[in-house]
Amino acid sequence: MTRIKRCRPLLGTFVEITLEARQDEAALHKIADKAFGMISSVQRLMSFHEKDSDVSRLNRCAHISPLRVHSWTHQVLAQAIDISAQTEGAFDISIAPKLMRWDYLPRTQALPEADASWQDIRVHADCTVSFERPLLIDLGGIAKGFAVDKVIDYLSTKGIAHAVVNAGGDMRVIGAGSPTVGVRHPGAPQEAIIPTVMPRAAVATSAGYFANRKVHGQRVSPIVHPRTGKPLRSTRSVSVFSSTCMVADALTKAVLLSPQEVWTRVLAAQDSLALFISSRDEEVLFPTFGSAHA
Repeated sequence: MTRIKRCRPLLGTFVEITLEARQDEAALHKIADKAFGMISSVQRLMSFHEKDSDVSRLNRCAHISPLRVHSWTHQVLAQAIDISAQTEGAFDISIAPKLMRWDYLPRTQALPEADASWQDIRVHADCTVSFERPLLIDLGGIAKGFAVDKVIDYLSTKGIAHAVVNAGGDMRVIGAGSPTVGVRHPGAPQEAIIPTVMPRAAVATSAGYFANRKVHGQRVSPIVHPRTGKPLRSTRSVSVFSSTCMVADALTKAVLLSPQEVWTRVLAAQDSLALFISSRDEEVLFPTFGSAHA
């Protein structure tokens, strides 16, 4: 059995791909190159930073007339709108103006309307997208998970016995058994790692302490409540385990921001589980299923 591990900077993080198969090393490196190429395509299509991406084109002109986008972008937008509806707006890709204000995203010349939201986005059947009013979208909360899923779908056709694709904590695996993932502890995110058995094939983690900073004396984070416009200040993290990384990625924000009666319903509908860890100690895996920790 041959095993390789590769890493590249993509999607604003480091993407690590581990492959194990009964193939020679050269063949596995060729497969890994193709996988990284797919992730690069997701970045090119869905980056807020690149002026010719689908996202940037939509932000400039989708309120004027429908724009045709790549089928991958179309799929991500449709999933994002569906999750926004399920979570009653707790997950909202139209929070980009707030992230720009705190320098998490670069400034643009577009002028979104203050009360615009995911409800103003129209995803049409012919791979076109339109906005009912000027708004700005950012797919940073879901595109990484989609990229991981696309790579896993590709690897599953290549006779890979075991694979791990990890995009900055958005992770999905191929192979038998229940792998263990290291979840950072909110109380010491640079030091303490809690080994946790994965009950589903994919996992994503979000927390307010990731990339938090001070702006005009106020502590902010890139996780923003769409209704209040306030940044998440909770000291706990949530890891969502799901069958796909795209769903897990999006639901981490929804679980952190929505009322419990909402996110419990959504987790059940998506056959997903959420592991909460506080800054003091581990809290709970919801719904509880035996022993979650190694």
